[in-house]
Amino acid sequence: MRQNNYPNYPKGSEWRKWDLHVHTPYTKLNNGYGGNSDVWDRFCDEIEKSDISVFGITDYFSLDNYFLFIENFKRKYPESEKVFFPNIEFRIDSKNKDGDHIQLHVIFSNSLEKNKLEQFLTRLRLVSTDDSNLTNKYCTNNDLSEVGYENAMVTLEALTNQLKNDFTEEEYIIIGVANGYGSLRPGKNNDGRGAEYAKEIDKICHIFFGDEDNIEFFLNKKSGRKQYNLPPKPVLKGSDCHSFEDISSRLGKFFTWIKADPTFEGLKQIIYEPEERVRIQENNPEYDFDKPNFSKISITQPLEVFNGEKVKFDKTELPLNKNLVTIIGGRGTGKSLLLNYIANTFKKSILAYQNKDIRFNESEHFAIEWQKSNTPQSEKITFNAKDKGDLDFIFIEQGKLKNISDYKILANEIKKLLKIENLQFDEKLDKEIKELLDDIKKLKEWFEYKNEKGEKINDRQFNESKKQEAENLLKTITTEDNKQKLEIYTSNIKTINNCENILKRLNDIKNSLEKFQADTNNTINNVNSDIEKEINDLSIPKIDFESQTNAIKIIEEKITTIIKDKKEKNNEIKKEFERQGYKGDLETLLRSAEKYQKDIQDAEVKLKEIKEKEKQLKEKNHQRNNLADKLKDEYERQKNEIENAWYNLLSNFSEEQRKVISKVLERRGISINGIIYFDLKKFDEKLKEYLDLRTYKNLSQDLEISSLDDYWNFIKNTLQDFIEGKDVETTKKPLEDLFFNLHERKNYLYVIPEIKFMDKKLEQLSVGQRGTLYLLLQLATNTFSSPIIFDQPEDDLDNEFITTELVGLFKELKQYRQIIISTHNANLVVTADAEQVIVANNNIETLTYISGSLENSEIISSVCKILEGGIDAFRKRERKYNIKI
Repeated sequence: MRQNNYPNYPKGSEWRKWDLHVHTPYTKLNNGYGGNSDVWDRFCDEIEKSDISVFGITDYFSLDNYFLFIENFKRKYPESEKVFFPNIEFRIDSKNKDGDHIQLHVIFSNSLEKNKLEQFLTRLRLVSTDDSNLTNKYCTNNDLSEVGYENAMVTLEALTNQLKNDFTEEEYIIIGVANGYGSLRPGKNNDGRGAEYAKEIDKICHIFFGDEDNIEFFLNKKSGRKQYNLPPKPVLKGSDCHSFEDISSRLGKFFTWIKADPTFEGLKQIIYEPEERVRIQENNPEYDFDKPNFSKISITQPLEVFNGEKVKFDKTELPLNKNLVTIIGGRGTGKSLLLNYIANTFKKSILAYQNKDIRFNESEHFAIEWQKSNTPQSEKITFNAKDKGDLDFIFIEQGKLKNISDYKILANEIKKLLKIENLQFDEKLDKEIKELLDDIKKLKEWFEYKNEKGEKINDRQFNESKKQEAENLLKTITTEDNKQKLEIYTSNIKTINNCENILKRLNDIKNSLEKFQADTNNTINNVNSDIEKEINDLSIPKIDFESQTNAIKIIEEKITTIIKDKKEKNNEIKKEFERQGYKGDLETLLRSAEKYQKDIQDAEVKLKEIKEKEKQLKEKNHQRNNLADKLKDEYERQKNEIENAWYNLLSNFSEEQRKVISKVLERRGISINGIIYFDLKKFDEKLKEYLDLRTYKNLSQDLEISSLDDYWNFIKNTLQDFIEGKDVETTKKPLEDLFFNLHERKNYLYVIPEIKFMDKKLEQLSVGQRGTLYLLLQLATNTFSSPIIFDQPEDDLDNEFITTELVGLFKELKQYRQIIISTHNANLVVTADAEQVIVANNNIETLTYISGSLENSEIISSVCKILEGGIDAFRKRERKYNIKI
């Protein structure tokens, strides 16, 4: 049983159920437990089996039953983890002529000696509802029995004076009653329970007993204490059990969640952080928000941190809190080193460690446990430094904020934050552009092709001339006698040539179909294999071109018959020439006729092909000119994607989460828009490589390009003149490459986030402002999921920003994400109310780490000793809540 020895809770402040208002058997008033012989055993059993971690054992004007309970509970459950505090319930003279009273509770440290508490009671003077001037009666059993517990009261002055005389401020806490029987209930005038007296009582109360209805008033909301310029105070809900029936119906149902060590110092912490550390609700606030987190660091044996260096981690195990974890320590104690070693385990560290020649000793003995979600039974994964791992979290190494100075680098970092780091020019469109330009190039090369004689055989004029020449030659061998036979002969030759060309094309089609069928069916087989894994009875049918190949076979047979027929007819024509006694060289005549007819036919085919190619080239050139629209649309798409990412960042959260995002970003004038950035200066630098500088002195000005719109118009209407028109001779290199080659274009035309911070554009910000902006965006991005590890924020940020901004942000954001920092700034530890403090030490090059909460006396001592301003930070927090007894 946790009682007088100060416990150690290395994970720091965690949520537990507390009930500080439970009366014991034989409570002095309203005892409903009965007097059976087993009453204490039964009561102890009920306490032990409940899910309450911390109890206030309560009685009126007395601690007798508290000590009797402790004795019985220790006897029965010596190993219990339950924690108990003595709670004395006093009735305070209300200064009301009707003799009514106000209830106050005083919770004492459970480390106080019994006799010290009893002496306090013997010195506390009583007054009575029957005689307010009663003297020489004190809080002893005899005097209380004589006066009557139901009539006994003390004055507020007597109680507070005696507490000050007998105890330090660290040894007790006063709790008022916010509503119900014995509450303040100030009247409207001095005849009732006066408002001034209620304020006087309020001043001396650290905490109030109440319920959900009181929280808004006491937690400094506009409609509550704030209007009276009063500090917030925590409200605790208790069961106020007076019987076993109460225990059955109220214990474990009327309670308060408190985020603190289950110690008296832990209870005191809620005075300073009432909004952060207290919840009245059914479910554990630990699980209010899903936030994956690092749950444990294990170093299973001492290990050298660096290869060949003496410094080493000692064997240790550090459970990690899910909220704000701070690592403190003197120079060289390994606080930053631990964070960088963690980052290196996930391939995020920029080191070795500040020295390129020193490498981490990546050991399997350094393990990090990752909890996938924030649920009681969350799945966990363990990573080790040797095998490494991939994990989505943010790591800001020491000095990074100062090193982000180039606004383009920062813009790319912000793309990562918005999860659009892969935003780039569309690969399909780039391929389409390349294919289009390649098609145009091939078409131009086709027109310019020369045979071995140097003839442009794909030139229109060349083929028209060739056709005319063949027609003229055919006329020279044609006479009245042979005209009819030659015409038939050459017509047959033409048919034969056409048919042979058809056969060749049919064969090409057959080969293409066979290849397409084989390639496609292979792809279908692969896809079907994947489909079968998910769906048993469905698949893609294979393709075949049976109908096409059958048709081709029939056509080939008919074409072959035609060729055979025409050749036979030409043989008959040849024999007829011979029968008629043709006197000339018949073989030469027919060969010449055949050749001339073939030349005519070849020229006609080529001219037809040229016409088709000219049509294609014209269409391709038109498509190239219209690339301006496609390029513009693509850059607009990237711009919109940035803006949508920003919109989603601000919109896809609950109302409460959006308020947090708003605090981080919008209230500081931070906004992000996509911008298509056309760098005219760099564009001019590139133009020098492409244009004849003797012709173009002013580069982009001469091309009439001074804006992005001019750029698109130039592509659409003018660029063609520099590619194949009147201005082509004024270029040194193909100008189309500057506009259409992505690797050239990206030097002067790209899409970036246009960021504004305090109404300034990114390029107008100082280095310090850029660092601050980067940090704020890091904090806001993935606010409700991935952890952030930050190595020494104070090295990059001024103290005013830390005090006025960062502390508050950490207090807000730690609800939604785990934050782990190393620091030597007391405000980031104390004022930000870190749930866990890890103290780093270096003992002869051996690094050790201990951890605990801000309510742990050893941790408090370390904070005050190590951190400059540590003591002042604690005192400042106490002054903030203006607790004066």
